[in-house]
Amino acid sequence: MSEIRNGIVAAARWGIRNEPRIHYGEVRPIPLDGRLPLTTDCSGFTTLCYRLGGAPDPNGFGYDGRGWTGSLLEHMASIPPIVVRAGDVVVWGEYPGRHCAVVLEPGDDPLLASHGQERGPVEIRFSTESRYQPADVTWLSCLP
Repeated sequence: MSEIRNGIVAAARWGIRNEPRIHYGEVRPIPLDGRLPLTTDCSGFTTLCYRLGGAPDPNGFGYDGRGWTGSLLEHMASIPPIVVRAGDVVVWGEYPGRHCAVVLEPGDDPLLASHGQERGPVEIRFSTESRYQPADVTWLSCLP
């Protein structure tokens, strides 16, 4: 796995370990310094993981604090599930999307880092999260 993908996964796992100090809210600009406590939503958490992991801004805005699930769909490349790797992103719902999560471990039932409510971010299987989300799913990547 690449250094950047490892960094994104490490950042997501940091968020899971610090779940009591990470709160849910649609805050813009996205808090990107990684200082705790912090309040963010699913796309904000995804963007923070990419920033802390040393990846390019998955929203395409150069980490200026803008971004949302729709900008992830607009900027990242859609990929087939068979090529999903750690650090990629999954979005449920047609554009503009309803929820997104970061892939921690790929596979038949990927392990994800999801931050969709006050209790979060959490480690959750794709099949479990999908029970609460729309059926339409898009897998995304902007990483080599």
